[in-house]
Amino acid sequence: MTDRLLPRDQQGARSQQRLTVLLGDYWHLRPEPLPSAALVELLSLFDVTPAGARAAIQRLARRGFLVPVRDGRTTRYAVSPMSRDSVDAHVRLLFQSHVGPDWDGTWTVLSYSLPEEQRGTRNLLRELLRQARFGTLHDALWLRPGDAASVVDGIRRSLGGEVADDRLAVFVGARLSSPAEAELVGQAFGLDRVAAAYRDFIDEWSPVARQIERGTGDTDGQALQQRTSIMRDWRELRHADPMLPREVLGESFPFDEALAVCSAVYDTLGAPAEDTFRRVLERHAPELAPFASHHTFAGYGSASRPVS
Repeated sequence: MTDRLLPRDQQGARSQQRLTVLLGDYWHLRPEPLPSAALVELLSLFDVTPAGARAAIQRLARRGFLVPVRDGRTTRYAVSPMSRDSVDAHVRLLFQSHVGPDWDGTWTVLSYSLPEEQRGTRNLLRELLRQARFGTLHDALWLRPGDAASVVDGIRRSLGGEVADDRLAVFVGARLSSPAEAELVGQAFGLDRVAAAYRDFIDEWSPVARQIERGTGDTDGQALQQRTSIMRDWRELRHADPMLPREVLGESFPFDEALAVCSAVYDTLGAPAEDTFRRVLERHAPELAPFASHHTFAGYGSASRPVS
């Protein structure tokens, strides 16, 4: 898995995304390069043509996610060391992001004032704030739960001194006292949109969870297909979610139900999906097949823990 999500509306990007999910799920932290033919066959399970699979592999190599290794007349691909670290951090985020520290009810509030001639810097600042999970109360007034002073320091460094100290004010330990606090926070972080996305996820995947519970057998790699697809969708949800404390979300926010559906499908399909991944490897590199593995929400100890 990658830190930056690939867009879902382009076939080539979807193929790259599926491959990064597959490697993150079943080749986690492994340094051994995999035959390109094995990667092509894995993607064929998702109706990706050989030409499309090879193009996806090459694009991931150009991005530095994969490193090509010559093996005689063929080529194998390893996940780069930097990508392995990134994947590991992202996996932990996906499985444990809702098990955060206690929240003391305070906010970090940031305000800026940049002249029109610094429009490019202003747009970059806004994008960095969004990536850092700040919400916007007004055009130049942003907030995030807890003490985010170190995060702001990192944003300052990313801007390379383009924002003068007197143009950006940061308040740590602030409290919202408006009677409309819940509405303001909801608007600042787009919580209605996020909640709707979780409900769509529940509607799409609950029937699959029920089918799996009834014990429907895996055919032709169906477990691998479904498990990869649900993790792709879950990854996108978590990327779009500001991950606010439970106290801010309220009891009706549908995250818990979505997590239960996701973990039921993902965990139950883990073993048969790994078997499919291993069988593909056995056909192309039998010496590597025993190294295939999978992880689960339960294995990270997070599936039944409360959202913070």
